Amino acid sequence: MQTHRTKPVFLVALLMILIMAPRAWADTAYVANEQSVTISVIDTNTDTVTATIGLGSDPAITGTPQPDGPLNGEADHHKPFYNGHVDPHGLWLTPDGSILLVACRISGTVVAIDTATNNVLGYTPVGREPHLATVHPNGDEAWVAVRGEDYIDVLKLDDDDLFKPGLRRTDRMEITNTISTMRGPSMVSFTSNGQFGFVVSGKEAVVQKINASTHKVIASAAVPAPFSPFGLVTPDDQELYIVHKGAGTLSILRTSDLGAITTLNVGPRANHIFFVGGLAYVTIGGPAPSPGNPDPEGKIVIIDRATRAIVNQLTGPAFKGEPHAIWSTEDQSKLYVGHERGNQVTVIVANGLNDASDDKVLTTISDPFIKRPIDIVVKP
Repeated sequence: MQTHRTKPVFLVALLMILIMAPRAWADTAYVANEQSVTISVIDTNTDTVTATIGLGSDPAITGTPQPDGPLNGEADHHKPFYNGHVDPHGLWLTPDGSILLVACRISGTVVAIDTATNNVLGYTPVGREPHLATVHPNGDEAWVAVRGEDYIDVLKLDDDDLFKPGLRRTDRMEITNTISTMRGPSMVSFTSNGQFGFVVSGKEAVVQKINASTHKVIASAAVPAPFSPFGLVTPDDQELYIVHKGAGTLSILRTSDLGAITTLNVGPRANHIFFVGGLAYVTIGGPAPSPGNPDPEGKIVIIDRATRAIVNQLTGPAFKGEPHAIWSTEDQSKLYVGHERGNQVTVIVANGLNDASDDKVLTTISDPFIKRPIDIVVKP
């Protein structure tokens, strides 16, 4: 009998040790660097860059003008025979974290990266200026917001194709459908069950709701302003947060009928949103640069989702260079902020899931390839 009693006690003790011990593993943050045409890989335990994924040309070929890649995009993207990508912008991960999708605006491509090896698997040319490729919750497809046109390209995601040896790079993600939308679709955000997708626009003051099974627009509504680069469904699927960058405002809508709940003034050049517990973190680029103020500070605005009120703002020199992307670790203890102009990633400590009063800047991360780190995602 004593033997049977000691086993559960031992397991409980072991569990307590694991809970109380410092984390021995780390999430991985991926950073899209528009200027250097690279993806930086960051260990979130140490906040250091552990790898750089180049999206430039293939290796040089003797006797041809092909520039030597793949870490050559910044210097060589206009040279003859450059066959890499240009302006990596939007990032998204498959649900299991195995594939990172990179939407490259100027080359008009979506790149698939194997996160286990950091190798580029392949890419698909899509419509003009893809802003973001959002993966459906079932992981079988990605919806590419083609901001230079008026539609969404739907890409098939299949491991057999993505990892098939010898398959041509441009045959790994087939475009299976095109969904007509308003002009300038910027982003798609899905409900957690994948039933609906919501599309915001950079060129029209409208939001659309799409049935994800039929790929048909089933509702649309006016919003207060155009140039809405980012819209995100809340974790409970009840609300949609939309930033209006030009107006410096944020709209909150019901996902059920796209009815307006409220609009908040959050600050000039609002960019991205991330939800941590009962809070919403919004990146604010700050005033536009001018001769008298060439590098103005931005900030982070924190909203209580229950009261829909601003409860804190993080400011200071760590938010120069136009804060843009924001994403948290899985345990939501830290947030990573990219910058549209600044060459740094800012790390924030979020000390409570529902209390923003003591949130603060932990550090900033720099690296020779972190140049215009415009988007960030974190893999658990």
